Order: sequence, then C-alpha cells, then structure tokens
Amino acid sequence: MNYWEFKKLLRQKEIPLVYLFTGEEKFLMEDALETLRDKFKDASYQVFFGEDITWKEIIPFLEASPLFKNQLLVIRHCQNLREPKDKDKIISLLKNPINTCIVFMANGEEEIKKRSYLEKIVPKNGIVEFSKLKSDGVRRWLNEKLKELNISLDSEAQYFLTMFWGDNLALLYRELEKVISFVGEKKEIGIEDLNKVSSPKEIAFFTFLDALYKRDVFLALSGLDTLWNEAMPPMVILEIIIKQFRQILRVYALLREGFSEDEIRDKLDLHPFIIRKVIQNLTNFTAAELFRLYFLLRQLDQDIKSTAKNPRILLEGFLINLNRTLT
Repeated sequence: MNYWEFKKLLRQKEIPLVYLFTGEEKFLMEDALETLRDKFKDASYQVFFGEDITWKEIIPFLEASPLFKNQLLVIRHCQNLREPKDKDKIISLLKNPINTCIVFMANGEEEIKKRSYLEKIVPKNGIVEFSKLKSDGVRRWLNEKLKELNISLDSEAQYFLTMFWGDNLALLYRELEKVISFVGEKKEIGIEDLNKVSSPKEIAFFTFLDALYKRDVFLALSGLDTLWNEAMPPMVILEIIIKQFRQILRVYALLREGFSEDEIRDKLDLHPFIIRKVIQNLTNFTAAELFRLYFLLRQLDQDIKSTAKNPRILLEGFLINLNRTLT
C-alpha cells in the first residue's frame, strides 16, 4: 500500500499490528510513524536499530503477556537486521503479536538490496511503500496539513511553496512552519506573507517568472540582476525560462485542441494556479511569437554552451526580445 492508503487504513477500528516501511520519501515515513504513535498514545514506545538487535531479542516483545501494557516497537535500519534462522516461528509470531505493534523501517538506498526477506515474512497488509510524491500528491499533502493546522493558504502562496520546496517535503514543511510562526494568530496566509519571510533569491525567482508571463522586460531584467547577484548559475536561469515557455506552448496547444482548464491541469500535472496564470497571459503572445521565442531559447542554449560569449549578456538579449516595442 502507499502513504494515502496507509492513512485511510488507520481510520479503521481494527488495524494491522506489524508494518514494513520502505521507500525513498523518508519525511512521509516519519509522518506515518507519528500517526501510529498517536494511535497508540498509551503504549510504551521503544526504538532499536537493525544493526544493534537480533531476532532473539525481538521475540520476547512478540510473545509478551496480555497482562503487560501495550507496546509500540520500532526497528530502524531494518535492512541491517540479520535474517532469522527459524523463519516459520517468526512468521507465526508476526501474524498475531500480543499487545505489540511493531514497525520495521528501512533506511536509504541500502534497503533496495537488503529488504527482500522482510517482505516475505511481514504480512502483506502491513507493507507500506513511501514513494516520492508527484506534483498533485504534494498539493494534496499540503492541503491536508493546512486542514490539520486550521490554516488557509491562497493559490498563489501554495504555488510559491510547492514550486520551491515541492521536491523536498521536509523543507516544504519547515517553510510552512516558518510563515505560520511569522503571521501569529492569522489564519489566512497570502503571497505577501511569504514574501516577508522568504530570501531575496526566492522572491526574485517568483517575480522573474511572473515577468516572463507578462512580457515585462524591465521587471524580468531586474529579476535577472537579483538571481545573478545571488549566484544562480546561468544554465539554471536558462532552464527556468525554457521550462516556462514550454509550459505556455503546451497549454496553448491543448486549448486549441479544445481541452478545458481542468483537463489541461490533469494532463500536464501542473498546479491549478499556474494553469490559470498561463491562460490569463496567453493574450500577451501570438502563436508565431511563442514559436519564435522558443526557437531563440534553443539558440541561446547552444550559444551559452558552445561559445565564449558572456552568458549574462546573452540572457539579457533574450529578455529584451520579450518587449514588443523593442523587437
């Protein structure tokens, strides 16, 4: 099962008592463990590492007397837990542990080659795969956290957070906590609140993207100045520009084919805010201009990679092409 299925499972009255947590999204894994701890809040809590414990030491927990207090036992780095000699006995005990919930947590890339025997002895209904979330999954996770915290975040602020931190949920949550601490008792957070707690680089990045959509050459050049002064590599800046124009072209093409805003969002896996923003600003471009600018970007990519020309001057030259009055 995945993270979402696990969360749904825990809402049931009867849940499995043995789990194997695997996958690369460690933040979700820790989040799931905290949810289990809330579920077993009256149980004693003990943590061991796979390299420091053996099955001989684990078995007494699985055979605990019903008279004992409930226990939540966590084995971290379980890929380092040596394979038991008596697998049949372990399998039997894991089917119905007494007063004990046990969680085996694999750690890092090592798990891929070492977890196979645990997958065979842990009951299937307790194996949870924590994969990296795609864009829509990150938005769903963020919305659930906002609901838990009783906080609302406008669409532009949500896009700002997921654009910068969507590939790292731990950092995304840190930034969310930071802005919540900043606004105090305020329950509605907007982009202006995020701007007050964000770095100049983050603000310039967001402003730069907005300038591209609006064809505001002077704002774009100002954003480029800040990104450059913040030591953002020229190829990263170019990749940002290419990505934005590729998105504009794809949205334009799908609109021409008759797809709705919701259908485009599902097809491109983009935040609803960015879909709306692209559609609103498509009037700033003709089809011919979009293709000409995209062609210039491909040429710019070659020039930066293969010539000794100053990359900043090359980038500025492209941005100047955004302004109709100068082209």
